[in-house]
Amino acid sequence: MSNEYISDLLPNIKAMCDSEEKWRSKSLQDTIAAHKEEVEKLLEKANLFDIWSNQLQDSDAAKRLIPEIFMDAYTSIHFACYGLYKYAHICLRSQLETSLRLIYFSTHPVEFRWWLVGNEWYRTGLRARDVWGEGYGYFEQLPGIKRFEEICGEAYRLFQNARKVPKIYQTLSTYVHSGVFSFQTKSDLFSPTYRVEDFYKWHGNFAEVQSYINILLALAFEDRFPKMTKASKEKIINIGIESASHQESIKNLSGL
Repeated sequence: MSNEYISDLLPNIKAMCDSEEKWRSKSLQDTIAAHKEEVEKLLEKANLFDIWSNQLQDSDAAKRLIPEIFMDAYTSIHFACYGLYKYAHICLRSQLETSLRLIYFSTHPVEFRWWLVGNEWYRTGLRARDVWGEGYGYFEQLPGIKRFEEICGEAYRLFQNARKVPKIYQTLSTYVHSGVFSFQTKSDLFSPTYRVEDFYKWHGNFAEVQSYINILLALAFEDRFPKMTKASKEKIINIGIESASHQESIKNLSGL
């Protein structure tokens, strides 16, 4: 932002821009200096949604929702690099929710059209606010996910036993609802700043969310994923999925 532009601003806006310029520049420099390679790998994970977008381009739900899924991932990285860890986590919950909606709406075109225009009639009779109903029962019944849960070790299951998806969703929700341990401010700190412990907490959650999203998309779109090029499938598995156990299960189900 040019000094000439800032000088023309009203006093409170000018003070805000001056302050933001100082903490933002330092946080970004400190983060990149300490974690350049790690941030680069996270951006590679976000870029995998280009593959999903190309594969699902005939789906109205995918065309509308995948750009938002990508932008949530990208914005999460952006916020984290500036020391805004609370908001980086909020983006992750939004990304996970939108991915679950994509899976549901891909086979519910009527409800998708209602949802796009704010018609909430589809919630009639539901005891939960989510479009797929109460809990995660809808996803547990999808054939691909059922097979995955059967061959995956109990400690790695997404919904049963280990409950990987509900647990990460609950973690991210503490940031949305401002649980005290998720506060952006600290008792000794007001301005956003790079903090190594907060960066790694976010980094682990980011990688976990991307992993579960890629697994769920591969399982929900089990008619599409195997038809991708070998290079695309290997990218999604090797870059997008963290756990070796999860990688092996997806390979087995997709014939790799």
